[in-house]
Amino acid sequence: MTDITKLMRPHLVKVSTYHGVDPSEELARSAGIKPEEVVRLNANENPYGAPGEVLDALSNLKIHLYPDPEQRKLRAKLAEYTGQPVNRVMAGAGGDEIIDLLLRLFTEPGQKLIDCEPTFGMYSFCARIADAPVVMVPRKDDWSIDLEHVLAVIDDQTRLIFLASPNNPTGNLLSEREARALLDTGLILAVDETYYEFCGKSLSYLLDEYENLVILRSFSKWAGIAGLRVGYCIGSETLIRHLMDIKQPYNINIAAETAAIAALDNRDAVLKRAQTLVEQRKRLEKTLDDLDGVTYYPSEGNFLLCRFAGRSAKDVYEGLGRRGIFVRLFSTDRLADSLRISAGTPEQTDRLISAIRDVVAEGK
Repeated sequence: MTDITKLMRPHLVKVSTYHGVDPSEELARSAGIKPEEVVRLNANENPYGAPGEVLDALSNLKIHLYPDPEQRKLRAKLAEYTGQPVNRVMAGAGGDEIIDLLLRLFTEPGQKLIDCEPTFGMYSFCARIADAPVVMVPRKDDWSIDLEHVLAVIDDQTRLIFLASPNNPTGNLLSEREARALLDTGLILAVDETYYEFCGKSLSYLLDEYENLVILRSFSKWAGIAGLRVGYCIGSETLIRHLMDIKQPYNINIAAETAAIAALDNRDAVLKRAQTLVEQRKRLEKTLDDLDGVTYYPSEGNFLLCRFAGRSAKDVYEGLGRRGIFVRLFSTDRLADSLRISAGTPEQTDRLISAIRDVVAEGK
């Protein structure tokens, strides 16, 4: 038989993939519990889901029609929401598609991406798919970027720098000083503001000065429609025009477009839910402050990166899982003793706090 792998692009025959979170049914099976007992605090999702106004908007879709390839209605709403001209915004099938498109637009095989670990794994994953070498610059102990190191590794093959602000999973922001220093190199700086709605802090005001800046955002976390995959970017008119040229024509499906527009039309109610998640994160912080051997890093997102002294992260993860609480476990050396915990509803926070106290007590 023909070995079809010999016909594949060599760098894709064996690739280190990105592993997302398992569905609730699989989490329940692995923990030996019922699916309804699962509390998903492992993906930074909005546990409230979409508000009624968004669900109502989805009830009468004309799904036999193709969506608008120019995204006219959605882009107009995004322009209003962001305060940017409509020709400086574009929607994508989640922020992931925009990451992929930026790599397609700016890198040829062998040209480089700079990434600063620990951070969101899709930057380096998409780079690997694009055959773009990743120059990984470790963050400092306080999780800020090592700016001097980043500047030092730039060469004539470097094209892109990806930085999340707030950073996932550490929760810290990219400063204006750091952003300006990187933008002044002339490289494309993609600032991922997926968690913008939880902190209200953005670097988008720099777009008037720098054509090489692009801001990425998402509806997945704050708007409660992660399953519909809607993200967007803000950039220069030139950048957006070229991204529109190379995106899939119908990349935003009818349901996704309708839900995103409804979320923007009802933003006050949606943002109120997002603020509730910030309040629950702060509530969790207060509880952890009173527990011996548990520490966390200050976060501007809807999550906390936590460490448990004297216990491996895997042991704590499994202890919480037996109680129906699922958080994010990491496989990298830098985060081997850390767990990321998403903010939940008040009821979910009650269960989480009780489970953490039990697991901590077991370890004494």
